Amino acid sequence: MADASFGVFVLVVIAALSVFSVRTAWLHWTGSDRAPHRGTDRYSANPSVIRGHERGIVALAGWLTCLTIGMATAGVAPGSDVGAVGFFFVLGSFLLLALHGTIAWFNRPKFLVPPHLRGETGSVTEWWRHRRELRTELKKAARRDAQGQHPTPD
Repeated sequence: MADASFGVFVLVVIAALSVFSVRTAWLHWTGSDRAPHRGTDRYSANPSVIRGHERGIVALAGWLTCLTIGMATAGVAPGSDVGAVGFFFVLGSFLLLALHGTIAWFNRPKFLVPPHLRGETGSVTEWWRHRRELRTELKKAARRDAQGQHPTPD
């Protein structure tokens, strides 16, 4: 009896998180000023990572919703067809979690990115561009040093 009540408690908590994430995704999709932004800065100081999470919020909300539906239906009838449907919902949820990663890193696929964030580049793309610019600046500095041209301090 205690195991079943704990399972129901966990399911209720996950369902509440799912409803909150769908609301958050909707507010981000519509570009609302009421979309929560503050909770995302707790896990990373890198603004690119935070923006990547906001770009992928729709896939993340879908992941949590599919996981909730899958756990609820698999828990209702573990050995029946309903349990099998729940198992496929859980498997499908991991596909959405992988999509969240591709949106955060590469901003692809665009149709899952909120419309006002589609013009941004992904976190990996920003990192690669910054790395390339830094390498170019280092090469220019090395050429100046080799030619005896030292920048004058301000």
